Amino acid sequence: MLLIGIAASLVLILPNVLFTINTEYGSSFYSYWLTGRVLFAQGQNPYGDELFEQTAARFPNDRNISGFSLPLYAILPVLPFAFINNFKFALILWRFISGAALIYGGFRLVRGFRLQNRLTPGAVCAAFLLLNYYAVSALVDGDISVLAIAFFLIGLGALQEGEAELCGIMFAFSTIKCSLTLLPVLWVCIWALSHRGGGIIAAWTGMVLALLFLIGMLLQTDWFMLYLRSMVYYLKYLNPVNLSRLLENWQPELGGRIGWAISGIFIVILIIEWIINARKDVNALEWVLSLTLCVGFLVGIPNIGKHLFILWIPTLYAIDKMQLRWGNKGVIYGAVFGGLLFLLPWVFQLFVYPDWKDPVNVLNIAGPLALTFLLYWNRWWIIDTFVEQY
Repeated sequence: MLLIGIAASLVLILPNVLFTINTEYGSSFYSYWLTGRVLFAQGQNPYGDELFEQTAARFPNDRNISGFSLPLYAILPVLPFAFINNFKFALILWRFISGAALIYGGFRLVRGFRLQNRLTPGAVCAAFLLLNYYAVSALVDGDISVLAIAFFLIGLGALQEGEAELCGIMFAFSTIKCSLTLLPVLWVCIWALSHRGGGIIAAWTGMVLALLFLIGMLLQTDWFMLYLRSMVYYLKYLNPVNLSRLLENWQPELGGRIGWAISGIFIVILIIEWIINARKDVNALEWVLSLTLCVGFLVGIPNIGKHLFILWIPTLYAIDKMQLRWGNKGVIYGAVFGGLLFLLPWVFQLFVYPDWKDPVNVLNIAGPLALTFLLYWNRWWIIDTFVEQY
């Protein structure tokens, strides 16, 4: 483990330092860093237009700039970095900690989803989570979604280990990127409330969320209204990418309406699965959670792009169940499926769309749909007939 830790540190540090010094990426982290400095040094509105304009001026070629459009308590993990005057040095440290958190999240994923496949030990899960195209894009941008998912995976592992308090705390902190984690956290809380003793998880999640909300009010009394206004601005004027917009880009006449219709269908499917499986065992919890992570990209939430790295969570879960269901053939199926999902985005990015600013649009839809199909292919076997192999 010591050698693995040293090797991982070298992989995270050396390329990180060289890349940060020689390139101009990191607009998301720059908006967090600037927000923390302005909020504490000058007491200004963290959601003001001035901060967005400064970020846009610093990264004029980044068409995906959103400014600071997070709950105000999301600034808490960034505060230690906001007091570092040199932005690039702060970015190096932030990327290192984010990468380390993603590696640790890979090990917690094994426990959180009870993976047993020899293809998916902790080191392999961590490597896939860290090195896939979308995770690299999020790390390069300094996006806080990496920390949010790490918090969520730590909380899920704590749930499997019976540590309800830690689970609730981690789930609450994972909402620093609520567009990614709100649906999964909501599902786990619904499932927990339907089982004896699970109310502690929901209670701790609610209490810590309330505390974070109050901390935000100490920093800026009207932060919630400002946050809602920033979200309206983000959705109305910056036009972020979602399923409907992707289809509209391909088919301007009907694509947008078709996209929203598809989103509505998936919302109904998700609600039905939540209702049906809320009282079932932990196998149902894991399957519906995997489905929720996939469908989250198909219900109209603007998360398509670099945030697709979280699809590796249901991917590794699906690979594990392939091996358990089909034995040695399942190992081959899983290796082929995982290899394709890992390599295709890199091939598209490097040889088809060699531009860091543009998402790999065709895979933004194909990935969630393929995983959703695979999960439903195994639904009956996992939820109704799966026998624990412990």
